Amino acid sequence: MSFFEGVFVDSYSSLNITVVITLFLIFLLSLSLLPAFRKILKERKINRTIQHLGSQHLKQVILPDSMGGSVFLDYMVLGKDSIILVILKKFRGTIFCAENIDQWTQLIGNRSYKFPNTLQQLDSDIMSVNSLVKDINVSGLVVFSSECEFPKGKPEQVKSISEIKKTVTDIQLHSEKLLNAWYKLKELSQSHLSTQSFADNYFKEQDSKINFTLPILLSVTIVAWLVWRINFAS
Repeated sequence: MSFFEGVFVDSYSSLNITVVITLFLIFLLSLSLLPAFRKILKERKINRTIQHLGSQHLKQVILPDSMGGSVFLDYMVLGKDSIILVILKKFRGTIFCAENIDQWTQLIGNRSYKFPNTLQQLDSDIMSVNSLVKDINVSGLVVFSSECEFPKGKPEQVKSISEIKKTVTDIQLHSEKLLNAWYKLKELSQSHLSTQSFADNYFKEQDSKINFTLPILLSVTIVAWLVWRINFAS
């Protein structure tokens, strides 16, 4: 083998090693980002599903209450003949709930977790919004993810995402009174910023946290590897 043939073989082999290792690192990076992609897709699916409840909706709404505080709503929807408040529970597992008990239970495997009766919070939110737009029908729903099951049944105001998805969107015209109330609440939600920093923390706590340490480390590794290989080749 001549000198030039040897150089060509070494260069070709070096290129193959660079490509294979780079593709492997990119594959690992893609795997590490899967939870984030799944979360984004899940959020988009939830948003599209909530649209089945009415013609317009707002997400992460902050409104003043009648006591100088604030009301935090995951969604507010303009329904056919009412304004619908939605509390979203991104739970999984088996849920035991009833209208007249103070504590509901989430069962995951052999572990159980207690959490407050969410209908009590919903009733309070409905009263607060009703105080802002009087003589308007304000209703509410507690919506759980499709990863939940209810073996003992559930109250009428509790729904799963899969149930909401089957709802047919109403596109009929709304009454002028209802539309005025909707736009008033929309304006209030945009101007009520006194507790915005607290609200940001409140809504962040509702989301499952994703650790980006590994994706960042892998991205840095890929860049460092490519820089080193380019310098080595030159």
